[in-house]
Amino acid sequence: MRIQTQRFGTLVLDQEQLFLFPQGLFGMESLRDWALLPDFENPSVAWLQSASRGDRALPLISPRAFFPDYRVQVPNRDLTSLHVKPDAEIYVLTTLSADSRGLVTNLRAPILINLGRRLGCQVVSETDLPIRQPIGHSEADLQSTILSALPKAA
Repeated sequence: MRIQTQRFGTLVLDQEQLFLFPQGLFGMESLRDWALLPDFENPSVAWLQSASRGDRALPLISPRAFFPDYRVQVPNRDLTSLHVKPDAEIYVLTTLSADSRGLVTNLRAPILINLGRRLGCQVVSETDLPIRQPIGHSEADLQSTILSALPKAA
């Protein structure tokens, strides 16, 4: 599959490189196939690139890299859709955006990815976590790498 993207230029992806999000992502429910791509300029960031819309790519971080005590409680029905087994490797990632405070991440609605099954979903945590949690100004390299590519949060 060949896709033209705004951020990465032309990508050639095999079907086995894609992750299926059966319900899509919040606000992008019709986009179901996504590729998880590294950011070679900043290893703290990964990009979730839509396979059907070259203009849709989301910067992601591992929230525990910035918030070591981060825990998310997920309804069992969400884990069922990922076909989670006891030995499954599940990535928990959160989206980045920018507001007047700098970079913020959505801790309440993480993206879960089952690496083995190549399935993903976005969930709403059962705990009261912030939607726009500043990640701190000490991450200057992270900010300079991606701030220009991010939409401003309202």
